[in-house]
Amino acid sequence: MNVVVLDSAALAGEPDFPMLDLPKFGWQQYPQLDAAEAAERCWRADVVITVQAPVDQKTIEGAFKLKLIAVAGADFAHIDLEAAKARGIQVCRVPGLDPADRSDAEAICREVVENINAFVRGEPRNLVV
Repeated sequence: MNVVVLDSAALAGEPDFPMLDLPKFGWQQYPQLDAAEAAERCWRADVVITVQAPVDQKTIEGAFKLKLIAVAGADFAHIDLEAAKARGIQVCRVPGLDPADRSDAEAICREVVENINAFVRGEPRNLVV
């Protein structure tokens, strides 16, 4: 499983994402990518994590393995939900926590990983689509 984080610098402080409950996975984390860079980095991703970086139709269509978009926060307005739905890609979020709040950022990282782990187990949670 390949995971790409598009904008980790949008999380307050320097929070760390915990390990996934998988024996093997790739994790690429970028502080900030523009739309063209995001599309280029996501083409082999199974999971894309974003705080506020847009995940548009071009990125979704170009990511042939994409199965899950995990929003690191509650706001998902920057996700093209129609494009995700058309491809059968699930979108989850972390409700009730603010990425700009340093104490919430650590909890968001844990919750994002828990959302991914639940998805892998076939028990998706906090779904938007």
